[in-house]
Amino acid sequence: MSADAHPVLVAFDGSPESEAAVRAAAGLFGERPLLVTSVWEPGMAMTVMSYPSTSGVTYALPSTEDIALVDRAEETHAAAIAAAGAQMARDLGATAEALPVADSVNVAEAVAAAAQRHAAVAIVVGSRGLGGVKARVMGSTSRRLLRDTRLPVLVVRAPVEEDER
Repeated sequence: MSADAHPVLVAFDGSPESEAAVRAAAGLFGERPLLVTSVWEPGMAMTVMSYPSTSGVTYALPSTEDIALVDRAEETHAAAIAAAGAQMARDLGATAEALPVADSVNVAEAVAAAAQRHAAVAIVVGSRGLGGVKARVMGSTSRRLLRDTRLPVLVVRAPVEEDER
């Protein structure tokens, strides 16, 4: 594999920030292939379950079939999002492939693991620019990637709209 054949992984969720990341990657990384990655979370059906409460209300646990159905829907959705991002990159002149990835612990870890599996040379991610409390509560994928991966990480901010200034 030639040096230029090693891909750049671009995290994409369809947000304006991730669109900015795709545009930046397509413009900056020349002939390198882009892996446009959208992360999906297995077991989402389990997150809506509840245990019996003191009020006496009991919620049924989802069946194995329901969990599998929700997982397939989540994976299909992630594949469609990744495909849209890859198409956007191709429209910008890049070589791009869609890569839906299952989240095992958190989005940053899933992205970093995918980059490692595919011998990526860099990761490009959009940043929502959450500050203060929101960033601490919700976490920051870009911050985790910068801290936890040894690959170069490009954090791209979406252009600010006039009315947001």
